[in-house]
Order: sequence, then C-alpha cells, then structure tokens
Amino acid sequence: MDNIKDIINQVIGKISSNKFESDEKIERVWRNILEEVELSHTKLDGIKDGKLSVCVDSSAWLYQMKMKKNRILERLKDEVPDVKNIGFRIGKIK
Repeated sequence: MDNIKDIINQVIGKISSNKFESDEKIERVWRNILEEVELSHTKLDGIKDGKLSVCVDSSAWLYQMKMKKNRILERLKDEVPDVKNIGFRIGKIK
C-alpha cells in the first residue's frame, strides 16, 4: 500500500505540472497577440477562476489595453478556453 505522503506528492506534482504548462501556453499566446510596444508595457500576473490578471505600467496603457480587451480576449479564448475574462490594473511590470 502506498504511503499517504507519496500520494500527496504525486497529486501536487501533477497539479503543479499542469498549471505550469497552462501558464506557459497563456504567455506564448499573449506574446503572439500583442505588438512589441504593448508587450513592453504589460505583464501577465496570473489566472484565477478564469480571469487573467494583467499589470500595465501607466494609466495611459490601462486605457489602451481596456480599449483592446474584447479583441484580445476573443483571440485568447480561441487558444486557451480556460481564460474567460481579463482584468487590467496598474502595477510594476519589471
């Protein structure tokens, strides 16, 4: 019979691996959708309950990204169906 510690470690390992692969895919798709100048002013902050959190470096970029939100979200959903919404906020990107 397996030790409970081993079972827990296996489950956590699988969850972590799936999350890492998902985050990598979101990052790759994000880089394909945005232009280079947009990428330099944004940073993916994570995904929770289907909402992708994105930091932008100024109020001007917050406005720009909110204007493009629907276009970006549609393209993201095509590639990563787990993403249901995007939330932008001002924060550190470096």
